[in-house]
Amino acid sequence: MAEFIVSFVVEKIAEQLVEEAGSLSRVRGRVEWIEGELRRMQCFLKDADAKQDGDERVKNWVSDIRDVAYDTDDVIDTFLCKSAQQRKKEFFRLSGRYPFVLSDLVSQWKTSKKINGIMRKIHEITDSRSTYGIENIGRGGRSFAADRLQEKRRSSPHACEEDVVGLVQDIRILESRLIHGETRLCVISIVGMAGIGKTTLAKKLYHSSNVKNFDYCGWFYVSQEYRPKETLQNLVKRVTGLPRAELEKMDKEELQEELRKFLEERKYVIVLDDIWKKEVWDDLKVAFPDRKNGSRIIFTTRFKDVALNADPRSPIHEPHLLSDEDGWELLSKKVYLEWNAKTNLPPWSKELGMQIVKRCGGLPLAIVVMGGLLSRRDATFNEWLKVLQSVHWQLAQDPTQCAEILALSYSELPYYLKSCFLYFGLFPEDYEISARRLILLWVAEGFVQPRGQEPVEDVAEDYLEELVGRSMIQVATRKSNGRIKTCSIHDLLRELSVSKGKEDRFLDIIHGEFTVNSLTRSRRLAIHFGVPPKNAPKARSLLSFDICEPSFQDLRKFKILRVLDLEGVYISKLHSSVGNLIHLRYLGLRGTWLKKLPPSIQFLSNLQTLDLRSTLLNPIPIFIWKLQKLRYLYLNELEEMTVNPPTDASLANLQTLHGIFINQTSCVENGLVKLTNLRELGLHGDLLLQEEAIGKWIFHSERLQCLKLKTIARLGELSKNAMPKLNISSHPHLIKLHLNGFIAKLFDAEYFPKNLTELSLKGSFLMEDPMEKLEMLQSLRVLKLKHSSYFGKEMVCSSGGFPQLHFLNLSFLNTVERWRIEDGAMGRLRQLEIIECKMLKIVPRGLQPVTTIQKLKLGYMPSEFEMKVQERQGENWYRIEHALPI
Repeated sequence: MAEFIVSFVVEKIAEQLVEEAGSLSRVRGRVEWIEGELRRMQCFLKDADAKQDGDERVKNWVSDIRDVAYDTDDVIDTFLCKSAQQRKKEFFRLSGRYPFVLSDLVSQWKTSKKINGIMRKIHEITDSRSTYGIENIGRGGRSFAADRLQEKRRSSPHACEEDVVGLVQDIRILESRLIHGETRLCVISIVGMAGIGKTTLAKKLYHSSNVKNFDYCGWFYVSQEYRPKETLQNLVKRVTGLPRAELEKMDKEELQEELRKFLEERKYVIVLDDIWKKEVWDDLKVAFPDRKNGSRIIFTTRFKDVALNADPRSPIHEPHLLSDEDGWELLSKKVYLEWNAKTNLPPWSKELGMQIVKRCGGLPLAIVVMGGLLSRRDATFNEWLKVLQSVHWQLAQDPTQCAEILALSYSELPYYLKSCFLYFGLFPEDYEISARRLILLWVAEGFVQPRGQEPVEDVAEDYLEELVGRSMIQVATRKSNGRIKTCSIHDLLRELSVSKGKEDRFLDIIHGEFTVNSLTRSRRLAIHFGVPPKNAPKARSLLSFDICEPSFQDLRKFKILRVLDLEGVYISKLHSSVGNLIHLRYLGLRGTWLKKLPPSIQFLSNLQTLDLRSTLLNPIPIFIWKLQKLRYLYLNELEEMTVNPPTDASLANLQTLHGIFINQTSCVENGLVKLTNLRELGLHGDLLLQEEAIGKWIFHSERLQCLKLKTIARLGELSKNAMPKLNISSHPHLIKLHLNGFIAKLFDAEYFPKNLTELSLKGSFLMEDPMEKLEMLQSLRVLKLKHSSYFGKEMVCSSGGFPQLHFLNLSFLNTVERWRIEDGAMGRLRQLEIIECKMLKIVPRGLQPVTTIQKLKLGYMPSEFEMKVQERQGENWYRIEHALPI
């Protein structure tokens, strides 16, 4: 983690030396020297971070570097904050109303003194490497602790667990893929977080009676520390039985050829357990011949990209966490096993046992560890209660290193992902986190490294997908286009993020009482319950999840905050001192029901995100349009918030604007029309009243990627509820279009953007079959026809139509009686949702022409319809789910 902290501070200093050249002019030389020294230390930190768990001297040295980086960041941010406050006073000084005061000189002297102290500390850290005998940092190698843990984790096919629970379905699916399926050499990948049972599942497969159909079966443990030649030697020795001395004489190519010769005429299955790197398969694949005889390789890995690299055509198998019932069965089996089944469990044990299972989050490894612990305790209520109250502590102390096994995944994260992972520790247990909110928080924190011209938000989304791919984070829900909508973290991994975060002063959590000293040192604070400290001089972020109105109002003591997120917290008033937070990048006020913003908001010159959804602000204060670095502005879509920007509004950096209400008095022509750098735009209201101006605005917004328009419903006046005319065919970046309002006639395919991938229609009241035109959109992947979008009786999907469509939603189309699907239509459809289309019949052969469907979701459909679509479910053609109307 120290590597990220130093890298973050170094890049920040470099940026500040350019942007704040005037303010830092008096200390520039010394700040540049500090930056240079931190860059040199950064070269050693990757190796030092890996070694510190096994060497207290290295751990202290890394901690010293981390602290001096933090101190440098604090001094510069505080100095810039005071400089900004002094600039505010400049006007009064010039007018003679605010004379020059001695405090300005005192402030500069204090800053200079602190910088000199940091320089002395850096000299001491440099000298301490030789003093304490740790000069070899940076020369590679791993810690003793890591080597010891790897040895304990080394798997063997012979130790096959008997007390396996909840894997029957997994085993059935994998056995089918092992024996049946394609004749080519396939890689069966079992992917999941540490402790979820990947190796256990592979062992069950390896010992299955079906394996007798193979000529050769082998098991090989690869491990985290991969050495190509040594791995090949061990594999060849295991498979061929050649002596070690002979193998030592062979080079890499000869070893590969020896293995290939042995397997050439055989049908084989080989398990490669615990693979961490793509290079493993890249090096080994040439040694595994493909004779089209049904041979198989079984992978276990924590990383999706490793599995996809080996065989992108084979589906990844991801074991699930255990349900509470399965978890209790596993826990009780483990206790029985240790007791040799001589003692029955007491009647109260299930209630406490189920609670222990919940604390383990359904993770099999943790449940087995707790079962072993309980078996060594007296079978009394009080003893089991003690264990329940200390589950996470017990897992950290466990001699089988349950916590350390989970921590391996964290240790292997690239430094730029470690801060993103630790950030999850700020959120409460079992909290479902909005991916968009998380991404904007990461950007505001400065965690995201630019990649050329790519928007940092897209880079952050890749970070999140990478954490998911490494089995560190779980996807709670995905959008219809496949992108992550919400995510969560397993309780034990969250516990890891909190402990590591506290250790590195990265975060702290307020839950009731707290220790003042720890909170005043932490960089990020999350209020889950209780009162925040009155003074947090080092805090960069403050997130509150306590819905009660916060007792703090004056924010002057949080003077270097970058993030203030109060989403869901009731706030009657926001204190004017918020305007002093000149470093603030993110201000989240969603769901606060705030009625007024203080004018001091206009001084937040670095603000990037302002979220005002579900507030009672009206009208939108004009001073918001002075926030020149604003990138994301979310207004209240539930209220008719009047937005009248000044004629000189020029938010050149604004990329997302949602919740704009349009009426007769809206300043579109002379105000909003100037905001042409937007990537996302959401408008609602009487759009026809400003049709010409809106059309001109959208036409000139050439960077638009997402456009959402919603007209106000007027009973009996459909024509006045119509969509404005749009000229969007020339927008190359527009991929997402949501239209909620009356459309007299759907425009032809050539008038849609050529790269459009997602289209949603609602309240369109179309009388002509929309499929005829929409199926010609060559890039369309997601189509949603929602409530009242179509009022005809028949829809036809023609052969060859919708060539790229993956997702189709039909909901509340109550007049549609027939949906004709021709052979060859929707050739790539994977997911179909049909909700409350009660007259619908699919002709002539139901869904049989669409052979690619993987998931069918039905909601409030007649039983007769459900019976018909279930006719082929037994062939694993698609999985049927039931959904409530949305």
